[in-house]
Amino acid sequence: MKKTILIVDDEPTILKLLEFVLSKDYGIVLKNNGYEAIQWLEESNKPDLIILDINMPYFNGPELLKSIKISGLFSKIPVIVLTGTSDTKTLETQLPFPVNEIFQKPFNPTKLKDAVRYLLFEHSKLTASEN
Repeated sequence: MKKTILIVDDEPTILKLLEFVLSKDYGIVLKNNGYEAIQWLEESNKPDLIILDINMPYFNGPELLKSIKISGLFSKIPVIVLTGTSDTKTLETQLPFPVNEIFQKPFNPTKLKDAVRYLLFEHSKLTASEN
């Protein structure tokens, strides 16, 4: 069974690019903003990884990240953040919770795909050791 990735971004071109790059290997769920993502999560859906844009309307990236991480159900899901800002070190300190990776737009699709593969592998080892 394919792992599921929730991708949240308000830029249709980014959503399409990520879907194209990742859909061969993973089940992909696309949402345009944090509000849509929260609604989907509250419908008893649980992705294996979340790719999240920081700057979005209607419940932005930091707000969504905080909701995910304070939730007992979703707190251990790996998160990759996408950002348009060039200062990723400052962004890292401003996020309400740590994330697994930060990619600056425009990003290298191959490097992102490698990060996704690595995080899903590490996460599956972690969850297997907890059982």
